[in-house]
Amino acid sequence: MNITKTTIVALLIIVTLTSLAASLPADELRAGRHHNATNVSPAASMHRTTAAGLPDDLSQGFTFSENFYDVYGQPNLVASIVGDEKFDRGDEVTLTIDLTNRGVVLGFESDRMPDDDEEIDLAKMELGYELQQVNAIGITAVLAAPEGSPIEVKSGPQQAGSIKGDKGARKTVRFNIEIDENAPAGTYPLVLATSYMYQKNAQVSGNVSDSRTDVNFWYDTLDQTQVLSITIKKLADFEVTNVSSDLRAGEDDKTLSITYTNTGEETATEAVARISVTDPFSSTDDQAYLGTLAPGESLTGTFVLDTDSDAAIKLYGIDTEIGFKDAAGDLKVSESMAATATIEPLIPTSAKIKPYILPAVLLILLSLVATGVRYYLMNVAGKNRNTPIADEQDD
Repeated sequence: MNITKTTIVALLIIVTLTSLAASLPADELRAGRHHNATNVSPAASMHRTTAAGLPDDLSQGFTFSENFYDVYGQPNLVASIVGDEKFDRGDEVTLTIDLTNRGVVLGFESDRMPDDDEEIDLAKMELGYELQQVNAIGITAVLAAPEGSPIEVKSGPQQAGSIKGDKGARKTVRFNIEIDENAPAGTYPLVLATSYMYQKNAQVSGNVSDSRTDVNFWYDTLDQTQVLSITIKKLADFEVTNVSSDLRAGEDDKTLSITYTNTGEETATEAVARISVTDPFSSTDDQAYLGTLAPGESLTGTFVLDTDSDAAIKLYGIDTEIGFKDAAGDLKVSESMAATATIEPLIPTSAKIKPYILPAVLLILLSLVATGVRYYLMNVAGKNRNTPIADEQDD
């Protein structure tokens, strides 16, 4: 009796398992398939297709015949510079760029209608996933300056993570840039390239009520290129165009004259030139007022220097700069410039008096001649006039 009951129970279990297996879709009986699984395709650098005509960045479980919707729309990253976009030549700055996802869902198209309540639930679930199509995933940003630009981008590719769409979410990337010291004023472009993945399609199958569903995704890669602009401000700039001096070792109160030219695009007002002297020089007059220098105009500043007696006879560099007011009335200081001057040897005393020897001798001779003439006129010629002539008296 116990054997008969055991046999009947075993037969019932076999019949039940056979009926359950027959009720499952064929693709759910594949080896290694687990329920409630989400199949995500590997990251793809480009959209590719296999020999069968299907993209290879599509998850293996994606079944086009079971897809309910195709959604239209994709991410759209809009870049903008945060803060001031105007810089001075020679600046080294960190450029902060906001990436805002302006992607929106434009609409959707039904591939097939659900057959029953279970498929209606699957279709609703799929549509929820499909609306994520506007999310940008794994964003890489690269900033570059065109060839020949005075701007150098010092930073490499930057990772911005993922940015959701529809709500204008944003992320920030930062790049270090350097502006050439001789860059002309003007507006210059910078090219920002972004690359990221986005969900191209989603497909759901299984049984929602029993929490036995498979979700399969199809990803694609999207590249965007945008042009940003920064401005190099107009600014007065200066260059030393001439230097003259009479500097000599061991001599004080000698002059150094430096000519400055405004090579910039803006007029400098209330300009004051300054020099910075070190041994063997010293000065109590190291500033020279220049006034107003228009673009292309030159003015000369004169400084008074003392030179040590043991100074080497050679060419020396003297640092100089100009403080001025720009067009906005702000105080500015120019880049340091170098003025070169040569110290001449100390002139020996004999060499100093040599030019005066001949004039001195001539002056002495003239003085002696004048003294002799005066003596002659007063003593010799005068006596002759006062002596009577004897022959005339005898007659």
